[in-house]
Amino acid sequence: MELSKLVRSEPAVVTEVSHPDPKMQQRLMDLGFYPGGAVKLVLLSPKQDPKAYEVRGTVIAIRDEDAKYIQVKVEEG
Repeated sequence: MELSKLVRSEPAVVTEVSHPDPKMQQRLMDLGFYPGGAVKLVLLSPKQDPKAYEVRGTVIAIRDEDAKYIQVKVEEG
């Protein structure tokens, strides 16, 4: 599932990051969006974009246009 589709407070794990822009790809990975990393949606802006995600103990806001290139798997229970 795309990170942009994650439900608030639902814990997930990043499975793939495949942004077409190599610089943005590296930026996302530097921010903590890398395979195996935990991520959780914590805040929504009033217009629902951007969204803030908790990654590695830090809250990071990214737009859906970039979040759609991050694939996640929702953790069970």
